[in-house]
Amino acid sequence: MASVVLMVPCQPKLLKNHVLHGNFHTKAASYSYPVIRNEKNSSFSYKSTVHVPIYELPGASFDQYLDDKARVLRAVFPDKGTTKQLSEEEWRIKLPPIQCLFLNVHPTADVRLTFKSNGEDYPPNIPHHVTKILELNFIRWELQGLNTFYLDPYHFNLDVKGAMYPERMGPRSLLKNQTEMKISFCVSPATAFIPEKILQDALELVFKTMLDEIKKDFQGRLLADYNSFKRSKPKKNPV
Repeated sequence: MASVVLMVPCQPKLLKNHVLHGNFHTKAASYSYPVIRNEKNSSFSYKSTVHVPIYELPGASFDQYLDDKARVLRAVFPDKGTTKQLSEEEWRIKLPPIQCLFLNVHPTADVRLTFKSNGEDYPPNIPHHVTKILELNFIRWELQGLNTFYLDPYHFNLDVKGAMYPERMGPRSLLKNQTEMKISFCVSPATAFIPEKILQDALELVFKTMLDEIKKDFQGRLLADYNSFKRSKPKKNPV
């Protein structure tokens, strides 16, 4: 079966008649066709926080590293044929394929990267004493492999957000990597022969795996470049 690409906005605004078309039976005077109703509605959320110790140096703090926005962007979005800059803050990234049971998904995402500081417009779960954050919002998805045989594209919503920031506790510093994913979907009536629980578990595993891969990839590149940033700074001799 050929794959069909689903372009999925995070919070699509759908017309009611578009959403309901095909799901509700309208009586007609001259004819009546049977309608397969799709009642397999599912939703779940997934939160993850990773704490990684970081060693900050005088004159080479993580805040100072984030001040060089161009460098941070080059680190997070390397030019390897898998990224494309769409605007000053938005990028399109190709993610590694994900295989799970009968699903083989090739995801592409449009992500907006925003630098914030001093508590201004922080997400509600980040304390305002944090000096700087790097916020990621995934605004659009292209999911090759999750074709309309499995999902109803008009009832699919995928919202992914994340933030990375240094949390300082005395002499120790931690890089916190927080991500949150919310998904709601309806599976296609054509999948009635697949046990509902098996299909839902497979879809959840695909999306969780995708989020974990994104988080690990971004965090790894950022930390590697921060270590290079520290090495590039002149060492201060003790007095």
